[in-house]
Amino acid sequence: MAGMSDLLKSFVSETAKKVVDKPNEVVVESSVTTKAVIIQIQVAKTDCGKIIGRKGRTIEALKLLCSAIKNTNFPEDSRKVNIEVLEDENSKHNYKMED
Repeated sequence: MAGMSDLLKSFVSETAKKVVDKPNEVVVESSVTTKAVIIQIQVAKTDCGKIIGRKGRTIEALKLLCSAIKNTNFPEDSRKVNIEVLEDENSKHNYKMED
């Protein structure tokens, strides 16, 4: 379902760019599996803490808003929304937010 994926990707991208210091370095990818919509956010190394937030509060709020958008626009779809923050390809500190 490309519409749902594109809608969530656009929302996360615009929101993330407003939170970080280097909005030009925000890259958001989305994919849909049979059980989940996966949103991956890549930001500058210095912005990783801003996008995750203290104790994960910012990323948790973003996930909650994405779930609300998905459930409002696609109420018949039972997939979960998963958000992953990728610091960089070689990082061992990648952060996943799942239900």
